[in-house]
Amino acid sequence: MLGIIGGTSLLDYSGADFTRFEQYTPYGTTELFRGDHFLLLLRHQNRRAPHVIPYLSHMAALKLAGADRIIALGSTGSLREDIRPGTRVIPDDFISLSPMPTIHNHSIDHVNPAFDPELSSLLASVCPDALNGGTYIQTRGPRLESRPEIKAMAQFAHLVGMTIVSELTVATELGLPFAAICTVDNYANGICDAEISYESIIDTVKSNQDKSLDLLDRIMGLV
Repeated sequence: MLGIIGGTSLLDYSGADFTRFEQYTPYGTTELFRGDHFLLLLRHQNRRAPHVIPYLSHMAALKLAGADRIIALGSTGSLREDIRPGTRVIPDDFISLSPMPTIHNHSIDHVNPAFDPELSSLLASVCPDALNGGTYIQTRGPRLESRPEIKAMAQFAHLVGMTIVSELTVATELGLPFAAICTVDNYANGICDAEISYESIIDTVKSNQDKSLDLLDRIMGLV
């Protein structure tokens, strides 16, 4: 069963046609929507900021409810002038500048998280206009990055976000193949002259919500 993770663009998504339920896990309780052969998780449920999202509970809930692979949608900032707002990107690598959640708090283990190439190819087939490949760099949040930080990140990555790598890491620990497709909602701080704020990002997200729902429908069509 496919697990789908929705981001900021689906903050107010109602999921009226799906069955809403709570999945209990060893790490807490997560709300899910069950559809026809897929599960939908809204990562910001109860409007949690990125640094307090319960990633262990979220990913364990998807697995316990029956997901065997995961596709995540993410909102990002662009680190490159030629990757314009509105562009979709399917990342194939990552850098993390923040501590990663892990299920191995009481044992020693190591994983090597990587985006699943087969799932990434499926995403490319349903979203042929997406940029296929790119490095996602994750910061902790909730603050936005400074201009010097963005200047340094732009040497190594294409996108900046606050959630995808945490989800990928825990999914890998749980044995769940994982891929992501990211929407560029803004240029990161200093990439252009525009002033960046949470409010301006949310305004852009809302203006593109129909496109986000269309993308969600396409991904649901994979099952």
